[in-house]
Amino acid sequence: MSDSDHDSVDAHIDAPSAASPQAMGITFANISPPTVGGDFDDASPLKRKRLDIDDNDPDSERPHRLFIPDEPSSSASALDKGKGRADLAEANPSLTRPYARKVRDRDFYLSDGNVVLLVFDTYFKVHQSRLAQDGSIFSTMFSLPQTEQSEVDGTSESRPIHFIDKPKRFASLLWALYALPAELRSISESPENVSKLIDIAKAAQRYAFKSTEAWALNCLVDIVKSGFRISKRGINPWHIFALASLCNCDELRKAMITKIKDSAAAGKVAYPWVVLIADALGIQELQGEAYYKLVIRGHEGWTELEESVVRRLYIGFCKLVTFKDQLFADPMPIILHECTGPGPCRARWAVQWKESQAPDPTQPAIPSVDIVGQLKACAANLRRNRVYPGPCHDAWLATIEAKAKELEDGIRLYQFFIS
Repeated sequence: MSDSDHDSVDAHIDAPSAASPQAMGITFANISPPTVGGDFDDASPLKRKRLDIDDNDPDSERPHRLFIPDEPSSSASALDKGKGRADLAEANPSLTRPYARKVRDRDFYLSDGNVVLLVFDTYFKVHQSRLAQDGSIFSTMFSLPQTEQSEVDGTSESRPIHFIDKPKRFASLLWALYALPAELRSISESPENVSKLIDIAKAAQRYAFKSTEAWALNCLVDIVKSGFRISKRGINPWHIFALASLCNCDELRKAMITKIKDSAAAGKVAYPWVVLIADALGIQELQGEAYYKLVIRGHEGWTELEESVVRRLYIGFCKLVTFKDQLFADPMPIILHECTGPGPCRARWAVQWKESQAPDPTQPAIPSVDIVGQLKACAANLRRNRVYPGPCHDAWLATIEAKAKELEDGIRLYQFFIS
């Protein structure tokens, strides 16, 4: 089979289902993986049209398998009679590619297996007991009453059980079902196995292996929180977010958002790249933070961004300036606290609020639109200068810190950048 055939089939297999969960605010409709600039070059997996290729493994697209000749069928006889492709498809509509050469999987065509599966163009021969565990769809399939026909599906290559899926992904699921405890521990501890764990989780979700799906998702969460590194040769975050949505795993989504935020703050990835990822997936928490960082860093690099991104940045800049003028003009309402004199407390707070805004000459200058940074500086000044110690001073400080925390939220920041 040619590479173009595989690409078209994989595209059909990966087409989103109308029943796919669109949980946690992620929208995938009409979205293609974004192209990338900044710290990511042409070798970045984000610029690849194929989403399931591990850049570190040149053989990962298709497993090593043994070719075997096709079994005789009614379709073959139709071909021998010189009929065209349309007639051949009509003779056997179950064939996605009438001319595909079928192969046996090298690792999971077991001599003592008792059920034969045909996953696209690859035969698997495994044990029913393995497939029927964990309440999977196979347990229901194998429990159905058999007909009185001479040969039932799954007993031979001439009558396999057909599945439309990626053979590589299905083989990953079988590996998880057959793996020894030491092998499972090994894969769960290495960031290099993220791609395989994604395949296992996707296949487990598809065939309802609930505990296997939960195990793979937990492994991914642990890897993302610890050793997972976003880099040019790393896994495309698109895959992680898509899996989190597919499996409705909010913990994995949150872990990936935190990882991207930390990587951007540490300078490991560029904020324009974060904007592309966040815009493509509609993750407002990332959008708000990335746009805000680009605004407070100045407009020097805006010319290299897309027009729609620059438009949002200008909108955000104007809104932030207006909001800042209103916020710092008058004292904010004080958090409720025990106070013997509300009148004097408000008067003193007005004075302290103005004095806390004075810039600290010992600290670097804060960008004019960095409202969060300026609020934190006000809190630091007020903390140093306890002119009126007691519950009132603590309430003033808590008021400033609460407002800074509110504005640090990415979803709240995102509101500044929408018209």
